[in-house]
Amino acid sequence: MKRSRYEQLQSAVSYYLKRRQYSEAETAQKKECKGRCNLEEMALKNSLSGEITTDNTLTFSSISGDATVCEQQYSRFKNFVQESSDPLRTELQSLLFPLFVHIYLELLCNGHKTPAHKFFNRHSVLFRELDKHNGLLEAVSKLYSRTDVTSCKEAQDYRDFKYKVELSSEAQTCLNRYIKNEDNMIMLQICNQHLKIKVNDGCHDEDSLQLSEEQQPTLQTPSPPSIPDSKDVHDDHSLSSLQQVIQEVRDQPPCLPSICYYTFLNAYQGLCCVGVSSDKQLLSAGFEDSSIKLWRLTPGVLQSQSAEADPSLIYMSGDYLSMEDEEEEEKMKKSVEKEVLTLRSHSSTVYQTCFTADSKYLLSCSEDTTVRLWSMESYKNVVCYRGHNYPVWDLDTSCVGYYFASASQDQTAKLWCIDRNYPLRSFVGHTYDVDCVKFHPNGNYVATGSGDKTVRLWSVQEGKSVRLLQGHKGSVLALAFSQDGKYLSSAGDDRRVRVWDLGSGTLFKEFRGHTDNIHALSFSKDSSTLASGGLDCCIRVWDVRKSVANSPANPVFLEGHTSPELLCAFPTKSASVIFLDYSQYSVLWAAGAI
Repeated sequence: MKRSRYEQLQSAVSYYLKRRQYSEAETAQKKECKGRCNLEEMALKNSLSGEITTDNTLTFSSISGDATVCEQQYSRFKNFVQESSDPLRTELQSLLFPLFVHIYLELLCNGHKTPAHKFFNRHSVLFRELDKHNGLLEAVSKLYSRTDVTSCKEAQDYRDFKYKVELSSEAQTCLNRYIKNEDNMIMLQICNQHLKIKVNDGCHDEDSLQLSEEQQPTLQTPSPPSIPDSKDVHDDHSLSSLQQVIQEVRDQPPCLPSICYYTFLNAYQGLCCVGVSSDKQLLSAGFEDSSIKLWRLTPGVLQSQSAEADPSLIYMSGDYLSMEDEEEEEKMKKSVEKEVLTLRSHSSTVYQTCFTADSKYLLSCSEDTTVRLWSMESYKNVVCYRGHNYPVWDLDTSCVGYYFASASQDQTAKLWCIDRNYPLRSFVGHTYDVDCVKFHPNGNYVATGSGDKTVRLWSVQEGKSVRLLQGHKGSVLALAFSQDGKYLSSAGDDRRVRVWDLGSGTLFKEFRGHTDNIHALSFSKDSSTLASGGLDCCIRVWDVRKSVANSPANPVFLEGHTSPELLCAFPTKSASVIFLDYSQYSVLWAAGAI
């Protein structure tokens, strides 16, 4: 008989392998061939990979018992059910008991007596608390072989009649997704042969298992407490599930911010401070040459209206006599458009600039002991505030009204209002320079940090100190309040960031990781993260909500150790960080100079 080409090739390969003294070459070749698959396995794989419908959900499978696989798949499914959200967990729990019984009986029928009883003892504890299952559990616990299973009426009834499981469409979709995504062959086979899953599109009246055949045995079927058919109950379950999901999201680590960093190049004048308006339209910077510069952060140029008189200039009579030409006079009245505006009135280094809440004015403080107010319409100096006897290091504006506070080398902080050229309050108590000042979000308190290594909280109404926070080992150079007003962070020369609980006046957390002085702090809008930066050319973001043992009051970390609350560090190569400010949508504004 003429052989086919395939048979000729097979014969040639076999003859060659025999000559090379390979024993059982044909058998080994068949075992190593991975492309072969019998009809039963092919049908089962197609059922898993194909689209699952509601009426024909679990089909084309036959039970094959494997003790290890049964244990793994049932344990995995039990964990999946227990970790599901509340409404789904209540429905899917009705599948655990029948699956447990059928897996146990299948192990006995396949001759795995010892693994079957180990499986029974390990998982039966979950169902012994319910009295309705004790009768069946007591009956099947005495079985040891297929013959015992056949002779036991309770076990045979459980195997002969399919159980009907009513699930909502959401629970059925969740079950299908779980079986399809994982290797759950045993679960698929048992559900196909012994369970009838019925999808209830409406509100599920009960999560019980019922026999679906006409002849029902005397076996008591599981019947958990029914849920009333009420729309209010369904809404309560949805609300409870939503609240649980929201809480799980809140408990997750906070998101990292997007950072917008402005680097000042060729700042030969000596950059001292940076400020950004609340509407994120303008950026100001103070320099050692007593000048203030303004930039527009949005497309366009700065337009300044010419004022009747410039207080920074001294006019002589000849200045007015020279304006005889009408065209030149009109030219002087026109608005001036520039990309960068330079404001000059201070006579020494400008240490801080700060915009008011409505961005209509800019405040600046200087080594010349004065605080000046600038109009953002004419870009001219309109008020000069005198009250300190020594250089003014820092200032901050209140979100309530036109109030601002200043900190000075004269060991005091003062409260001002822009329509008064004298201080309204003087906060006296520090024994060294007051290096920084910050308003509380409610505007009723002012925090100050000093070279005496302390932080004080002052009442605006009474002008008295209400909190004294001690613990720093160096001068305090930066302060920041959380948006909810519960916490105050401070940092400075000791390279540590401390977070204080204002309610109790105690240390809440201490963050370590910076390698140089810290000059900028800022809380996120939800008060979950804190950003810090300084002369080490790095921005660090800390998780304020994270609970760490030994972190708050009694830190045990070694010197140079980074706190575990650190979420991320953003190095700026060679640019120091002197300004940080969180804005909406988790955007962190930062600035510094190389």
